[in-house]
Amino acid sequence: MRFDLSGRLSLGVLDDDDDVLRYARKQMAPFGASDGPLKASTADVVLARTNPDGVPILEQQGPANDDLTTATDGQRVFVLVGGRRCTIPDALVGGPIAFDYDPGFPLWRLFRSAIRPAMQVAAAVSGRAVAVHAATVTTDDGAIVVAGWSESGKTETALALMEAGGRFLSDKWTLLDPAAAASAFPISVGVRRWVLDYLPTLRSSLTRGARVQFALVRLASVGLDPVAGRSATARGGAFVADGARRVLELGDRAAFEVDELRAAYGQTDDPARVAPTKLFVALRTVPDGPIRVSDADRADVAARLARSAAFERRRYLELLQRAGYALPDRPPSRHDDAIAADQAVLGAALERVPVVSVEAPFPTDPRRVADAILAIR
Repeated sequence: MRFDLSGRLSLGVLDDDDDVLRYARKQMAPFGASDGPLKASTADVVLARTNPDGVPILEQQGPANDDLTTATDGQRVFVLVGGRRCTIPDALVGGPIAFDYDPGFPLWRLFRSAIRPAMQVAAAVSGRAVAVHAATVTTDDGAIVVAGWSESGKTETALALMEAGGRFLSDKWTLLDPAAAASAFPISVGVRRWVLDYLPTLRSSLTRGARVQFALVRLASVGLDPVAGRSATARGGAFVADGARRVLELGDRAAFEVDELRAAYGQTDDPARVAPTKLFVALRTVPDGPIRVSDADRADVAARLARSAAFERRRYLELLQRAGYALPDRPPSRHDDAIAADQAVLGAALERVPVVSVEAPFPTDPRRVADAILAIR
């Protein structure tokens, strides 16, 4: 089974387990799979079930504040879960990048932290595209890419642009090629409860599950808000307050599948479409004040976003650091190399399009940010 991401990146799955194939289809939505014979060399990243080869493990590295155990047989590095192995490939060496795993290995333990980041790094290394930390909508004359640091309002701004007539393309990550054409990267959309006050179209289309979740969080907040807002100096009190805040934050965000979000806005266009970028927006979070729009330095934006992407992929890059410890002939770190690969492709793309900086507080009414963007000529 093979997934093609608009010709920029591909994922192959060499497994006949129905549960694995079902899981892969869900993670790669809205991109469909092409079935049939697949060779590892025909995909950029490959998930391959292998038979245990009996090669003994020579050394293990226990959890180091990351809840993971790694091991090596002297040539490869694995993550170990329940006695089952999955190799951790270095996506910076070029493809195909193969995650070989024992039957029964829980791929969900690595998909978000390693497989998805490896796909993104592989895209940049190939030079075909860069996965930008951005949400994107399209209009009749092109794509508006809204990029920035985590929790800066990318999703909220994109949703507000959709309320104004834009069409969803991608959330959190957007593939951008050197010619600045944008396409989707598969990931669900996280919607916060508070933003629904500003998004009537989406609010009226909430799934039953999201309504129940938000209702429960609203009830739970009665008891948890005072605890989460408590200023604690003692370690125990701070731990309790941090736990309460985390529970509220997790529950206050509902995940929408891409198909659900597109249906809410009546979209019937191709979710795998490629659109020329007409405007690239770099969000900058400020403590307060009016929304300000200004021309941005392209090189500065490319450098900052490459660093943001590396931070988001830190769990995978840390696994490569574990590999550098287990096998000293490997590079000790891949962090700077990953940043350089992203920055090269993104820098070329940004030279082709208008790039603006939008300063805004967060959280805020995202319609104000969308209006400022739509006013740019």
